[in-house]
Amino acid sequence: MKLRTRTADTEFGLLVPAATVYDMASARTVRQLLRDNGVRATMGRTRIHRWRNLKDRFQILVFPEDAVRAYDVLSRHTS
Repeated sequence: MKLRTRTADTEFGLLVPAATVYDMASARTVRQLLRDNGVRATMGRTRIHRWRNLKDRFQILVFPEDAVRAYDVLSRHTS
């Protein structure tokens, strides 16, 4: 499986996006959930191009080796 390390106009280096949310409070909550479950996580702001509008989004970023575990954690905690 190939994971993207670039989204929109933002370069994240070695990190890969595990989740995208609409606001800072949600980003902090998701980041803390991952950290509480042993997944190293941080946040990054990105812009998503939709219907000719730029919309700010927040991405929770993890190292590639933690991506599957992050997915598992997020899957267990979302409906």
